[in-house]
Amino acid sequence: MAEVVEPATTGTNGVGFELDRFEMADGDRFEVNGRWFGVRGRRFIRPSLTLVADEEQRRLLADLEHKPWAAEDGQPWEATFPYEEDDAGWVEAELNVAPDITITLPLPGAKRPRTRRRGSAPAPSTARASGATPRPTGAGTSRRGDPDSEPATPPRRPRAPSPELVNARREAHRAQRELEQKEAEIAELSAELERRGAKLEEVSGARDAARSAREQAAEEQERLVRARGEALRLRDEALAERDAIAREREDALRLRDAALAARDEALAERRTAIDGRDGVAEQLDAALAARDAALSERDEALAARDRVAAERDALLGDRDDAVRLRDGAVAASEKTAAEREALTTTLEQLRAERDEAVASRGAAMVMRNAANAPPNYKRESNRILHFLPALLVILVAIVVAVALHIV
Repeated sequence: MAEVVEPATTGTNGVGFELDRFEMADGDRFEVNGRWFGVRGRRFIRPSLTLVADEEQRRLLADLEHKPWAAEDGQPWEATFPYEEDDAGWVEAELNVAPDITITLPLPGAKRPRTRRRGSAPAPSTARASGATPRPTGAGTSRRGDPDSEPATPPRRPRAPSPELVNARREAHRAQRELEQKEAEIAELSAELERRGAKLEEVSGARDAARSAREQAAEEQERLVRARGEALRLRDEALAERDAIAREREDALRLRDAALAARDEALAERRTAIDGRDGVAEQLDAALAARDAALSERDEALAARDRVAAERDALLGDRDDAVRLRDGAVAASEKTAAEREALTTTLEQLRAERDEAVASRGAAMVMRNAANAPPNYKRESNRILHFLPALLVILVAIVVAVALHIV
């Protein structure tokens, strides 16, 4: 049958508990049912039930079935405490739901006066936070709390606890409350740890994102390095091509220098020929006195002719080389073109000088023929035949000069 206790208060905080049922169920657990008052905004921890005897006590923790044990004013509240031992002569029980809320409850099976609910006639018994417990009066209640059944043996009357036991019990209660307060702090720290764990997961996600961004940046940097290597390779190829062009230009310059050297040699030979021509003129003046000297000079003139022909062929080859060099020099640089034009002008001067040398040689041959002419009587008879070779030589010289000028 349900037992009712008037709302009990703990200290001065105005918290009360109205007990509806407190009994052993199925021989393996204590069940507590009731209603709390004045607990608005209060936070309950895991309830504990402390069974107290003369020299020992046993603390039971509530089963997790009714978690979180939240309490609302005037609403039904229950908790179950597993207990599988035989009755050890417990004197009282204390229910603790918060560090500063402890209620003393009557043990099941004890005989006590009937109490009334709020508004009934009999005066109810009251459980105070100081630890005072309503003691049952009379015997006749069974261990299960049935008031109609008679006990098999008379109930044992508890002895009054000694002052040392009372002090020890108070210290134990205080330590128990401190422990429960620590448990509440541990629960708060666990919640804080969970929040920090969530924050750590967020930070880990951000770290992973940063790591991914760093890997992408590393890939981009590697791509830029590869592009830079390709650019360096292209630059080296361009430098190599530039060096090849520079070598080709140097080869063209060497060919130009060779052509200039050949030109200088031709000029030197021309000066030599001019000097030889002057010497031939002097020798022709002296040849009027010596035919043998004239003949030798003729041979020298023929040799000079051969040399001049060879020089002409060499100059023609130089001209062809100069034309090729001119075509390459036009593509290489403007300076080479200028030098080619200067070389062409020099060649033209050489042609003119060569023409003059040929004409001089023809005059020399005419003079030589005149020196070798027969006596006057034969010359008068064969005047036309006498000048015919000179005329032929002059005509050939003119044709060659015209042909060379056209070329």
